[in-house]
Amino acid sequence: MAIVSLKIGGRFYKFSCNDGQEPHMRELAEILDRRAEQLTKNIGFMQEGQLLAMMCLLLAEEKQHIEKATNAEVMEQSVGQLAENIANMAIKIEVLAESLNA
Repeated sequence: MAIVSLKIGGRFYKFSCNDGQEPHMRELAEILDRRAEQLTKNIGFMQEGQLLAMMCLLLAEEKQHIEKATNAEVMEQSVGQLAENIANMAIKIEVLAESLNA
């Protein structure tokens, strides 16, 4: 296990992670640190717990938007596939009806 020191919201925290995961953890921490910096610029100073809670709320909101967009895309694809299946069935029914009439 590796120990990595990460700066988030201008504060340093030590985390343990699997060996080799340190660069990934640093990359994630940099993203969070930039967001925390922007948040404190917009709102002002917040206590550590408040900042953590606000960051969690913002990330949850972002996750919700992504899920909604993904669900809408999946639904659109599903509707398109369903329409295509109905069109194919209609063709098969026409062919079958023509063969029965012949």
